Amino acid sequence: MPGKITMINVLWMVMVTGMLTATVALYDQKADTSKVYGSYASARTAVLGQY
Repeated sequence: MPGKITMINVLWMVMVTGMLTATVALYDQKADTSKVYGSYASARTAVLGQY
């Protein structure tokens, strides 16, 4: 049976790897710009101007 320190190190590496994988997966998503005409600021202003 591995020692306590070895088990803590393995658990730590698994957690860090999971967090890095989740970060890459979340930040890798691209925004759908097909519905946006012009810059985001101008699109937001146009939507607010309708009300």
